[in-house]
Amino acid sequence: MMNDGGDIMVEEINTNEFSEMPDDVIDNNHTNDHVVVLQDVKKDYLVKGRSVPVRALRGATLEIEKGSMVAIKGESGSGKTTLLQIIGALDVATSGTAIVDGKDLSSMSEMDLTEYRAKTIGFVFQSFNLIPNLSALENVELPMEALNVPKMEKKNRAYELLKAVGMEERVDYKPMKLSGGEQQRVAIARALANDPSIILADEPTGSLDTKTGKSIVQLLDKLRKKRGTTVIIVTHSNKAARACDLTFTIEDGVIASKKNLVQEAETEGQKSHLKKELAISGSIIDKLFDAGYDELMKIGNANQEELSDVLGDKGSAEKIAKKAGILLKKKVAELETKKEFLAIDLSVTEEVISQLFGAGYTDLETIAVADAEELGHLLGNDDLAIRITEKAELLILKD
Repeated sequence: MMNDGGDIMVEEINTNEFSEMPDDVIDNNHTNDHVVVLQDVKKDYLVKGRSVPVRALRGATLEIEKGSMVAIKGESGSGKTTLLQIIGALDVATSGTAIVDGKDLSSMSEMDLTEYRAKTIGFVFQSFNLIPNLSALENVELPMEALNVPKMEKKNRAYELLKAVGMEERVDYKPMKLSGGEQQRVAIARALANDPSIILADEPTGSLDTKTGKSIVQLLDKLRKKRGTTVIIVTHSNKAARACDLTFTIEDGVIASKKNLVQEAETEGQKSHLKKELAISGSIIDKLFDAGYDELMKIGNANQEELSDVLGDKGSAEKIAKKAGILLKKKVAELETKKEFLAIDLSVTEEVISQLFGAGYTDLETIAVADAEELGHLLGNDDLAIRITEKAELLILKD
């Protein structure tokens, strides 16, 4: 066995010193909402030629919600693969608590763990790990043998899974006849063979080009949304991590951070836009956002004393508030102009336009594709709804 740093392991230390799970971690919310709960998980290995054990995990704690797709990122040797192996019951923690899908892994027999791996976990590997002399269909059938699935059911389920990953035209192909991306699709179908509640994917895009890697992550996302499966991806790829609901960063065997990278990028975009609009420094923007002033409206309507306290400078607070006020007036005027123009284009009253804007129909495009029945219910007039959607479509065609 090897750890994340590539050291050869000759003996594992398993003291089996699992502590009781604290009440605040095993309450009903955790049972209902979280499919993985790790609490202070440690893993030590004895390494040949070393007198001191290697500690791969130093107290990892995390919670993963059912049906989510999360990434675990970290440098080589940080413990991310060891963490995945413990969740998948391919390894046993030295101490701490690991509850997965409602099961305390520390209290399970080897027979129970074998069944757990077969039923609860689907594995996807960087190197695909397909059996070279078996067809795609036979590779997907393989995990079902552990559960004694009848022959025809096994074949039918394997075909449907290959179809779900876009490989129905390659069911009889052996791995060597498939591209890397196609092999990984077969591997994903195989991981789903026994309808697991969790898929563990260890660097699933690592051996693929950027475009193919992106399609594999998109496929995992699509399948988990359709099937309600939880997907946990170990990755070095920021692109793969950004496709996930959350990204856990592991450093020196400990979870160092938990972030939503998409949300973080959106926030940075908002900061940059507001910084440009108000012509202020990045440090001031950071202070405003940290205090919850993350929109022009909030800044323009802020209490002057509170804004001064946030910035630590009364003069700067007054200037920023004035700028925000001027910009808000300008935006309100632009909005009113937009409403008036739309009322003219659609030959409707300002009252109708206000109703449309209030429901999010703020331009010709959104009105043209709106459901006429819903729009009729909103306006209280089905004929009017049909007329304005048709007119919006015509105006777009003319442009």
